[in-house]
Amino acid sequence: MTKIKLHLGCGTVVVDGWINVDYSLGARLSKIPTFRYFNKKLKLFDVEWKENIFLHDLTKKLPWKDNSVDYIYCSHTLEHFTKDNGRYLLSEIYRVLKRGGLARIIVPDLGIIIDRFNKKEIMAEDLVNCLEVFEQETKTTSKIKKIFNKLYQFPHRCMYTEDRLTHIMSEIKFLVTPKKYLESNIESIEVIETEERTKNAIVIEGIK
Repeated sequence: MTKIKLHLGCGTVVVDGWINVDYSLGARLSKIPTFRYFNKKLKLFDVEWKENIFLHDLTKKLPWKDNSVDYIYCSHTLEHFTKDNGRYLLSEIYRVLKRGGLARIIVPDLGIIIDRFNKKEIMAEDLVNCLEVFEQETKTTSKIKKIFNKLYQFPHRCMYTEDRLTHIMSEIKFLVTPKKYLESNIESIEVIETEERTKNAIVIEGIK
């Protein structure tokens, strides 16, 4: 039987064998042939979204049945939601997973940022940029590209330490284990995970 594998908040990373889910502006616009044409010509976005992304707002109930999904991969997505919306997404992930199903959650590690700040490796005036809680200025000189680039940016709205994320997931009833790059019980994890995305990040797997 084919395993159901969800890649939540996939962005531009579309992986064969996974249901790649996103709801960013770029993902939605990618469904419009006219936009795809002009984006290719004018490079309105600095990145390109694939048209075969499954569109779904992750602040809403996931459109899968209870106990129906084998694996869920969610990398650098949770931090873009408010605390309440993030907890709701985690509870929805738990709901749709099968018994024994596994979710792999990756978020930036606030603890590392704080530690670097305390060691004066990050200066006070640079701290806000490191937290990425505001839109980043783009270097392009094109006014239209600046507008579009701001539209697809999603600043961080909630940050986590490993202890807090572990606690929240445990409250939802996940059996939680911290992991490292490519250390996983998910089959063929190497097709979806890059080392860059796990640097200075919390990597946690939760089993239902």
